[in-house]
Amino acid sequence: MHPKIGTSIFARMTALAEQCGALNLAQGLMWLEPDPILLEYARENIINPSLQQYSAPAGLPALRRTVALLSEYYFSTSYDPESEITITTGATEGLFAAVVALTRPGNKVVFLEPAYDSYLPAIQMAGAFPVPFSLELHSQGVRIPWEAIVQSIDTHTDLLILNFPHNPTGRQLKAEDIEWIERISLLHPHLHFVMDEAYELMTWHTDPYKAESVPPLSIRQSSLLRSKAVIVGSLGKMVGATGWRIGYVLAAPSLTQKIRSVHQFVTYCAGMPLQEVIARYLGEAPERAKYFHQALLERRQLLIRLLVEHTSLEVLPPEGSYFVLVRPPIKEKDELLAERLTREVGVATIPLSPFYHNGHDPGWLRLCFARPIEMIEEAVVRLKRVFPVGLPISHLP
Repeated sequence: MHPKIGTSIFARMTALAEQCGALNLAQGLMWLEPDPILLEYARENIINPSLQQYSAPAGLPALRRTVALLSEYYFSTSYDPESEITITTGATEGLFAAVVALTRPGNKVVFLEPAYDSYLPAIQMAGAFPVPFSLELHSQGVRIPWEAIVQSIDTHTDLLILNFPHNPTGRQLKAEDIEWIERISLLHPHLHFVMDEAYELMTWHTDPYKAESVPPLSIRQSSLLRSKAVIVGSLGKMVGATGWRIGYVLAAPSLTQKIRSVHQFVTYCAGMPLQEVIARYLGEAPERAKYFHQALLERRQLLIRLLVEHTSLEVLPPEGSYFVLVRPPIKEKDELLAERLTREVGVATIPLSPFYHNGHDPGWLRLCFARPIEMIEEAVVRLKRVFPVGLPISHLP
């Protein structure tokens, strides 16, 4: 199966924002300054002659130990750095390696839409058959169609890909979700679960007006699921340095061997100096993994309040990550609308139709609030001109 691969929506909208001089609330990069301690460690390491060569393909041992420490610290779940942890060139590469390693050509991979746009090409390049299910999106919350998912899985299903906190909706993993996943695992012992946890610690109080975080959940905490789960994380997002492209994969030894066999022929290893920087930074103090959380919570609260008070946009408050979904009260194809808002209003967003295999347009746009306060405020001022309070709703239900 040959995927139709074009330029990603994130690259397209960012390029358009730069061309138009628009405020970029599109791409999911962290537009906040990293911890000065992290940058100081980076300055030291980038000129260290001993850190300029390849690391082992599995990753720098010190960083693998740090990832194990983080799992213990935040999830009370241990992993062996030698046989169960692999450092990858970003979470996207980790996801790709896991999908290719754990699927058989012609078999099925189940996933949820809207979905991060790397899932479908990875499934297709692995020769597997994608089986998407749509989340139900409402301003009151996001519902997962677990009953339909259970009915779809059979002996020819290799993987179930899940993403929590979910991009783009911000939906958290909940205890009842883990119960459903455990039920699926008992019914289908052959099945593996690839968990995209790129925003793993960014879990917020469900009341968007409370600037509070809540403890994260992960299926790694289930004794039944730990051996069946592949956890993919992003250290770059965790420390606010997405351009460093440092991710990781946690999996049982037998699964790790397969994933490493793919990883070594994709990127071989991640950047050596940056691995050392993150190992030192988080290894010294694992609480630094939440360095940005208060700033993100304040921005979530601010953006939602301003949108609700000053625009007619319908808002879906996130339970995690750093995105807010908004639904304009007009009928217009989302990609065309996103381009028009960028050119004419000066605010770049991400339309949701590229998150669906068939281009389905649910009418929502994604905004990233990992931005300076002034940019968020100005973006709402501009959106208010197009979507003032009281604008009649004309979008399709």
